[in-house]
Amino acid sequence: MKKEELLKLADSFQKKADAAFENYQETGMSRYGNAYRRNEELADALRMAAGAADEHNAYIHMKGQMSNFASRAQMASTADTEEKRCELIDALVRDLVSFGRMFDLIGEV
Repeated sequence: MKKEELLKLADSFQKKADAAFENYQETGMSRYGNAYRRNEELADALRMAAGAADEHNAYIHMKGQMSNFASRAQMASTADTEEKRCELIDALVRDLVSFGRMFDLIGEV
């Protein structure tokens, strides 16, 4: 599910929880209290899942980028000449530093 769909579903369960809470306050019946807690927990779980969606997408991007870095490192290790090897390593280091700064993993030197 997309993040927007998860948030919409969470709002739906939150509305059900709010209605059950009102009914519980008015009647004191335990079934409304149970419905309130159940719907509140579902809404919270869906909000957490929506929050994790952004983190998951960032993880997928990082995984793809690490695959690229590893492939380039392998090319550098099997380069024909020392000059080509140094050139590939320098480019890889520049891109690694740029990637680290982009994700606030490292700061300016």
